[in-house]
Amino acid sequence: MMRGNPIAYLTGMDEASLSVAQYEYYEKALHLDKNIFIQFLYYLKSLVDGTLGYSFKKQSYVAPLVLSRLRVTLLLVLPSAILAAILGLILGLRGAYNKNKCFERTLTPIMVVLNAIPLFLLSLLLIMTLSFSYKLFPYSGLGTGFLDRVYHLVLPVLAITLALLPSRYLLVRNMGSEKAKSKSVLYASQRGLRATTIRYSYILPEIISAYITNVGLSIGSGIAGSVIVEKIFSINGMGSLLNEAIFTLDYPLLQGILFISTLAMLIAVGLTNIFSFLIDPRERRRNA
Repeated sequence: MMRGNPIAYLTGMDEASLSVAQYEYYEKALHLDKNIFIQFLYYLKSLVDGTLGYSFKKQSYVAPLVLSRLRVTLLLVLPSAILAAILGLILGLRGAYNKNKCFERTLTPIMVVLNAIPLFLLSLLLIMTLSFSYKLFPYSGLGTGFLDRVYHLVLPVLAITLALLPSRYLLVRNMGSEKAKSKSVLYASQRGLRATTIRYSYILPEIISAYITNVGLSIGSGIAGSVIVEKIFSINGMGSLLNEAIFTLDYPLLQGILFISTLAMLIAVGLTNIFSFLIDPRERRRNA
């Protein structure tokens, strides 16, 4: 339980500046004249009817505010998550099968160093090099029109992709290197099969289920990363709205953003589990 007057917290108004009539109005509007169980039922009602509460600072229901920014955040998170997943899988499989060779010995230290760089620093480095030094891409805003928007999204998407990529690569490389020692892979190698065939026909089926599940679980990291990226690249997405809610102490809005973020992560995890079940016959046999 937070100390202080809940009316001041939820409305953002100074308690001393409230008249008696305003105080009574907000007390009734926020259901603070009811017991805590009834208040919780009103909150559940706001979830069921889709409003997610009311922001007195924005003078609007929370759901429209969040959903209007969610589309922008998804423009950052989804391409980044897909690119990082594909690149991590391709590079990780090659590193796993060519362990201790030149490719793996060069790429793995690079990924370890990249994994240690904070996202905000990575974003600033991209801006300094690709925007200020070489003037290849814009560093703020979303632009107008489809092609211009894609052009403006290159740097922020690249920043989140590079932040997510090392963990994907290291996961596939570690799982794949263990599977590369199996008898089936050694036998395929002795038969003279191509390295590409061995990677995608023998190693990939053994790790794909765990990899897809991990990708779904890390969607939350992409959403969290978008908060930083949106701030640095001046993009008005859900991350910037979260910053506004934190700095203005807009608790209903903050609560709604966290609810939507959690729901999006749960949906992503559920979809990846279903996809993993569909593509992996061992999962279907286990659940038969």
